[in-house]
Amino acid sequence: MKIIPGMLSTTRTEPIYIPTEIILQIVSRLDRSLRGQERQRTLYNICLVSHQWYSVALSFLYSRPRLEKGNAYRKFTDVLCPPAGLPKTSKDYKDLGGLVRRLNLSRLVHHSSNSMTARLIGRVRENLEVFIAPAAGFSVNCLSPLSKCTNLRYLDLSLVHEPLSFESIIKSIRSMKRLITFRSPASMRITHEPFSKHTEYPKWPPNLTTLQLSGTIETSSMDTFHWPENITQLCLKNCLTLSLEVMTAILSNPQLGTKLKRLTISTYNRGLQPECIHLIPAFLPNLVFLSIPGDLVQDMFFSMIAYQCTELALEVLELGHTHTGERFDFEIQSLIDLLDSKLPYLRAVGFHTMYGEYPDLDDALLERAEERGNDLRVSEETEEFDVGTYYFD
Repeated sequence: MKIIPGMLSTTRTEPIYIPTEIILQIVSRLDRSLRGQERQRTLYNICLVSHQWYSVALSFLYSRPRLEKGNAYRKFTDVLCPPAGLPKTSKDYKDLGGLVRRLNLSRLVHHSSNSMTARLIGRVRENLEVFIAPAAGFSVNCLSPLSKCTNLRYLDLSLVHEPLSFESIIKSIRSMKRLITFRSPASMRITHEPFSKHTEYPKWPPNLTTLQLSGTIETSSMDTFHWPENITQLCLKNCLTLSLEVMTAILSNPQLGTKLKRLTISTYNRGLQPECIHLIPAFLPNLVFLSIPGDLVQDMFFSMIAYQCTELALEVLELGHTHTGERFDFEIQSLIDLLDSKLPYLRAVGFHTMYGEYPDLDDALLERAEERGNDLRVSEETEEFDVGTYYFD
């Protein structure tokens, strides 16, 4: 074909049509591969390409909004919760709120008011699956719209400063049939008393398996406390009265003895003593994962295990950081000596990096795993841990 001069510059090119299904695959892959602000910026720019790209990318953009700064939060709330008198955007705010799946407000400081947080929760309640509350800007008036978030799977109120009663929180979350994980506020007072003379004891969401308790725990009632029916994981963090008396009452609860598989006791608890840690193997022999402050573990802890009549189900032991020093108050050999007797299923031990490394224990765990081969037990609750020692910050 003869090329006429100027032909290339004057020829009009038709836009290439890309099926919406292909665009969906592209945006979906970007959504999974990108993180943080890069993901937010990329999805926002995709929305500016064309109406077709906009219709595909919008749901990804709003599903997990990045709200680390006050300016981003203000723009977000201006769209979903426009002030009275301002014109509505072209896209109805109720439809946009229904796109939100995860709402993380943990990095906000004083950027929101109690009323704005309540309004925002009301706008996104339809399909919200994960909610992390801010330290400030969340109060009792937020619990009513929160109770309507029936699709929640993960609820974190651990940063909330406002005092909230145990009764009001339980009433707000008990209808959340899909809720699996709940982290309570540090200001909560936990008791086993009925809400009133005419009501029953508190009822937890039916499918709740993972619970983090914080606040003030009443001593006298924890041995008969009604834990979630299907609880398998418990974390005690920022408890104000975690004394030996309280820990004894918690650990002696028969419901935990039969159902609990993972127990985490954070360093950030008041009143903890080594004697609290010594009790755990006797009361909870069915644990497969145990995380405890390293400075509270003494040789007596392993002596208590050695004196037990039965083997422990423990597969992973984690020794967390401490504020009292950088050394253990026990000999690593005390742990190694129990591997073939009372700790036959232990395959991984974690250490905070402040304690250094322990190659002898690592060798012992690896050698035993090699001997057992396919017979090595790996429970569903601990499948993410490899054999040997591991270290964390």
